[in-house]
Amino acid sequence: MKRLILKAMAASAGIILASSVGVRGAIVYQNTSHPTGQILNFPNANEIGEQVWLGTGTTPMYLTNFSFEYYSPYVSFTLITNVQADVRLYVNNGPQTNGYNAPGTKFYDSGLFTLDNPWSVSGTNSATEVFNLSDLQSVPVGGLALNPNFVLPSNFTFTVTFSGMQGADTVALPVFNPPQVGFNAGDYWYDVSGNWELLTNSIGNIAFGAQFLGTAPEPSVLCLGALGAAAVAVMARRRQRRG
Repeated sequence: MKRLILKAMAASAGIILASSVGVRGAIVYQNTSHPTGQILNFPNANEIGEQVWLGTGTTPMYLTNFSFEYYSPYVSFTLITNVQADVRLYVNNGPQTNGYNAPGTKFYDSGLFTLDNPWSVSGTNSATEVFNLSDLQSVPVGGLALNPNFVLPSNFTFTVTFSGMQGADTVALPVFNPPQVGFNAGDYWYDVSGNWELLTNSIGNIAFGAQFLGTAPEPSVLCLGALGAAAVAVMARRRQRRG
C-alpha cells in the first residue's frame, strides 16, 4: 500500500497537498489552515476520533482521498519500526452517548502500518499521512477496504490509534480551528474498553488537521440548504455541551 508523506511546515502547521497519483476529488472537508498551537497526545493503543460534517449535503458523494497531520516532539522514536498507526472511518449510527450517536458501522480500516518519524520525512516535528484512492480500495492486512460504491454520509467519524510507543515516545495530533470547509463540534470520541465516550477538553475546541476529498456534483439550492441545516445542528450541539 502506497502512502505519501508530505512536508508540513512547523511554522504554519498546515497540510500541503501536491498532485498525487490516482483520482482526486473536490474538497468536502478541510481543517488545515488555522493551527491553535495546541496538540492532543494519544495514549498507547487508544482509539480517538473526531466527527466531521461535510461542506456539502449533495449526494452521491464518494471518498477519493483523505489526509491528516500528526506530530511528535522528538527527533526519533525509540524503535523506529515499532510505532504503528491504524486509521478507521465510521458512520455515526451507534448507540447514543450524551444524546448523540456514537461511531457504529465501520466503512474503512487501514490496518496497522508503520508510522514514519515526522522529523525524518519533513525536517520538522509535523508531517502528513495521505491516503489516495488506490490506498483506500486496496485490501489492507487486518483492515477493511473502502467499497467504491459507498456513499459518504453528511457526517462521520475518523479515528486514529497509535501503538508500539516505548519509553518517552509521544505521538499527537495538532489542533486546528476553525475549518475552511465543513464543520466540527469541537469535541471528540474516545473508545474506552469498547464503549465510546464523547469528551471535551479544557484547552478548548478539539479539531484535528484533516482533509477529505470526494466526487462532487455542481452546487445546487438543495446543497446550500443541507449545508445550512448541518451548521445549525453543530451549533446546537456546541450550545448543549457548554450548557
